[in-house]
Amino acid sequence: MTDWDEGALGALRSAASLGRGAAGVELLRVRPLEPVLQYAGDVLVAALGQAVPGTLPLAEKCLQALNARGEAGDRELAVELVQALAGGHDALTRVPVDLGELAGALHGRLGDGPFVIDLARGDVLPVDEAVSMDGTSAEALAGECGEQGPGYDRERWLTLSPEAAPAASAGPGPAAPGGEPPGGDFAREERERGRARLWLAAYGLSPAPRHL
Repeated sequence: MTDWDEGALGALRSAASLGRGAAGVELLRVRPLEPVLQYAGDVLVAALGQAVPGTLPLAEKCLQALNARGEAGDRELAVELVQALAGGHDALTRVPVDLGELAGALHGRLGDGPFVIDLARGDVLPVDEAVSMDGTSAEALAGECGEQGPGYDRERWLTLSPEAAPAASAGPGPAAPGGEPPGGDFAREERERGRARLWLAAYGLSPAPRHL
C-alpha cells in the first residue's frame, strides 16, 4: 500500500472540494483511509452519487472507521455516508463551503472576525467584504456581540466569530493506523475539518462540493 505524500494529499483535497469522485477513489484505493477519514468520506459520498466503480467497499470501510474513531464531525459524516450508500442524502441543507476555510475562520487564522458564510456561493468572508458585495449594512450582517440586526438575510448569510469554534481536543490523540501523512499539521487539519463539519451541522447544514 502506498503512503500519503504531499502531492497525494493535495490531490485528495482538490477531489473533496470539487466533488471529483473518480479521482478520489483512485487515490484512496491504494492508500490507507484512517489518516484522511474526513476527506475520504466526502470523496466517497460524491463517488457513490456518481456510481464510480470500486466505491462501495471503500465507503463501507470508511464508515466503519468513522464510527470506531468517533471524533468531532465523524458521526455527521458517517450519517452522510449511510444515506449515500442507500442512494439518498441526509436531512441537512448542503452548502458549497470549504471546510478548511471555515476552520481557518473559526480558529482565528483568517483574522479576528466577525465573518459571514455566503450560503449561496460558499465563500467565507469578513463582514466588510460581504457588505461591499451585497450592499447590506454591516449592522444587519453582524451587529454588536455578533447579533444580527434588521435586514439580516438568513437565507443568504451565516455569521460566525473565531470564538465560536468548538473546543480543541486535548493533545494530538493516538497515531492513525496506516501511517501518518507527512507534516505534523495534517492531523490538526483533519481534526479541524471534523470540528468545522460539526459546527455547520449545528445550523442544519453540511458541506457540498464547490463548482468553479
